Amino acid sequence: MIERHRGEGECAWYLASTPSMPRPKETVPVPSPFGRGPTGMSGAVTLGLGLALLGLLFALALPEVGRAAAFERAPESVARVYERRLELTAALAELPAWEHAVLAPFVPAGPHTTDEALQSFLGVIENGLVGFVPEDKPAIEQRERELDGLRARRAALLAGLGRLGEAQGDLDQLARNGHTAFVAAARALANGRAVSADLGLAGDGWIGRVVRARADGQPAPTAGPSAWNTLKWARGLAAGVGFGALILVAWLARNRPDLDVGAIAIPSPWTPQTGFGVLVRAAFFGILILAVFEVLRETTQAPTPLFFEALAASAPFYYLVRRHLARPNRLEFIDVVGFPATRAVVILTTAGLFALDQLGGRALANAAVAMGAAEPWTFQVDATSLWTSDLAFVLSAVDAIVFGVLAREIAFRGVLFPSLRHIHGPLHAAVLSGMLFSAMHMASFPTMLSLAWTGFVCALAVERTRSLLPAILCVMASGVFELGMFGALYR
Repeated sequence: MIERHRGEGECAWYLASTPSMPRPKETVPVPSPFGRGPTGMSGAVTLGLGLALLGLLFALALPEVGRAAAFERAPESVARVYERRLELTAALAELPAWEHAVLAPFVPAGPHTTDEALQSFLGVIENGLVGFVPEDKPAIEQRERELDGLRARRAALLAGLGRLGEAQGDLDQLARNGHTAFVAAARALANGRAVSADLGLAGDGWIGRVVRARADGQPAPTAGPSAWNTLKWARGLAAGVGFGALILVAWLARNRPDLDVGAIAIPSPWTPQTGFGVLVRAAFFGILILAVFEVLRETTQAPTPLFFEALAASAPFYYLVRRHLARPNRLEFIDVVGFPATRAVVILTTAGLFALDQLGGRALANAAVAMGAAEPWTFQVDATSLWTSDLAFVLSAVDAIVFGVLAREIAFRGVLFPSLRHIHGPLHAAVLSGMLFSAMHMASFPTMLSLAWTGFVCALAVERTRSLLPAILCVMASGVFELGMFGALYR
């Protein structure tokens, strides 16, 4: 990721030159109680690398876990996810070639969507009853009907590709379950014969509409509003990335001129052990609060505790930062955020950082997928967000975009990164904080690479501007586009 930037000041986002406005006086580094090894790596950093490695190993195991456990409403969820993605792929194909090329990297669909759907449908079918403990016979029958719907969708996709033989097991099971008319219709459709039987088992979504149009000799249906609304969000995202890239190129072309800076002291005025201690205690209380929310959700069966769980879980962290980091060093809590001198710095730096984050993160994730790292659907979407009410979805989005982002950025870029700078240079500290930020999410391997890149570039932005605002606004903007596209496509 940084092989081409060997010097500490050679990263495209980090300026080694002294800024035009005076920086806060840097504190003399305090020896770490963890000690230093021959390579200058402290025991705390070694522990951090171990946690990051543990997160990586967990990410590599997620695909099988995801397929085995699936979602509580796995058949309905995977059908909705991939039917909408197939519809989005069809909408993309209707665009001019240049627009298709521009928008394709920013939408959750692509040339392999059909193969992903076939594999994901099969995974849910094979594990359709894993972890499913119904209380009565009607529940079992309902789940079996849902699985038959997935078998029908899979057979319909394979029939359209001329590969119906691969669906022989699905067709045999459908015949045993009494759906002989659909089996006969699917075989006739694959062989180009007239279809007289009902194809309704394939559902009313995109796959069902395409199959019925083909059976009736009609043109393929046009994509619905969900696909076109998603493309509107993709256009906005592409425009934001393009604007940020222009800002970044202009900044580099001017030989990386100085920027006005904020008030964050790097290295931090508190010792590394104090900063690490606050993060550990805050993590303990945050996990405890989240566990209470989980118990409440399971016992009351009410989604309300989910709405502001990020705010509640981060409250102890804010208190600990103010009590043990800010006040002992004669700082206000706002000094940990470090407002810059001008709004222009915030806007332009955020735009450039947003472009760098999106382009680099997506490139890393796509490279990991191209090399065979799995990105299972169960870890790309949130089941609750698929099926909850519109109000609950909006409240959860606000909770994640506002309260969740604030807590994470202040923790990783406002506390962890300045604490690491006592021990390491800017690039080393940024890489390590990015790895820890990624490991915390326990996502799939491609997503973890993307998150590590986000943590890396945001830390370097904090190093250069001495403010958290560009990083906070960048991650918030990413969340707005991500959840906006999610809502437009899947809801």
